[in-house]
Amino acid sequence: MTSSGVVLVGGSGVVGAQVAALLARRRPDLKLVIAGRRLDAAQAVAQRYGAEGMAMEVDAPTLPESLQRALIVGLVNDGHDRLLRLALAQGHAYLDVTRWTERQKQALLTVAAHGHPRAPVVLSSAWMAGVASLVARDAARAVAEVERVGIDILFAMADQAGPNSTAYMDRLSEPFHTMAGGEWVKRGGFLDGRVADFGAGGRHRVYRFDTPDQANLPAIVGAAQVDARIGFDDGKATALLHLLVRSGIWRLLSRPMFNSARQALLYNPGPGAAHRIRIAVAGRDAAGRPSGTTVQLADPLGQAHLTALGAVLQIEHLLGADAPPAGVYLGEALLDPEHACRQLRAEGVEITAV
Repeated sequence: MTSSGVVLVGGSGVVGAQVAALLARRRPDLKLVIAGRRLDAAQAVAQRYGAEGMAMEVDAPTLPESLQRALIVGLVNDGHDRLLRLALAQGHAYLDVTRWTERQKQALLTVAAHGHPRAPVVLSSAWMAGVASLVARDAARAVAEVERVGIDILFAMADQAGPNSTAYMDRLSEPFHTMAGGEWVKRGGFLDGRVADFGAGGRHRVYRFDTPDQANLPAIVGAAQVDARIGFDDGKATALLHLLVRSGIWRLLSRPMFNSARQALLYNPGPGAAHRIRIAVAGRDAAGRPSGTTVQLADPLGQAHLTALGAVLQIEHLLGADAPPAGVYLGEALLDPEHACRQLRAEGVEITAV
């Protein structure tokens, strides 16, 4: 698609600023617009990368007339689909990397109610803007018939994180559904733990949590079971959160009056640390024999950098010669996984089979 500009909504945030930095280096030809709730913050990021800064409230978004065919990138929670509706109404391309599973379903209903979009609408909110699922797809190429995919995530307590990450993590105790044996099964958040080996990151206990990968990958790779679990590199923090969830205390803390207490527990960003993901794909080879592969992924620059990379790969594809036509897409189904892994490695992400 051709574009009059790329608008990073939330571009002054932790992830958004890294998206801007990557695009300024990889695609200096782009007209880049940094949109944020605070004009001064947006302009500060814009000045660093030769971009334009503008104020935008995500619940009441507007675009200048000069951006008649833009690519709108949602890097903040679009809880009421106002940004999505703006893109649909004005015919802009739209990329979102912030939605958990229920809000992904909500976006699909919004698009369906609007009718056929006039530009691509890409929902790439699987873990790290679809990176985990893209690596899983790449690993699945070695298995003729995929039966199970496991995604284990190690979240470093010292890693950088934006406030939107807290909204995602705040839902840890919410029930959700995953595919098991080809059937949808209701799961409890942050329960059903296991110990995962993260290689150089050590062995850590991880628990189930809701991520769109579990809803999307069964359809993409044909797996009858997809499970995602997460834990912290501080075992005591993981154990405490599991105890709070299992005892029911976390549900009580989910009341609005305890918002600040939850925020204090979940949102303590540090200077940065490696983000690690272990991906196991199991199934059968062409002869029907059991087959599988396990991949360790590590981004030394952390989860915000990895999310930004996932978003940038989607942006570059939407602006490229092989961009998809108007329609609705899952980001992790849209990109070529082998190409995506090459690009990730070129940016310093470690992806190794074990």
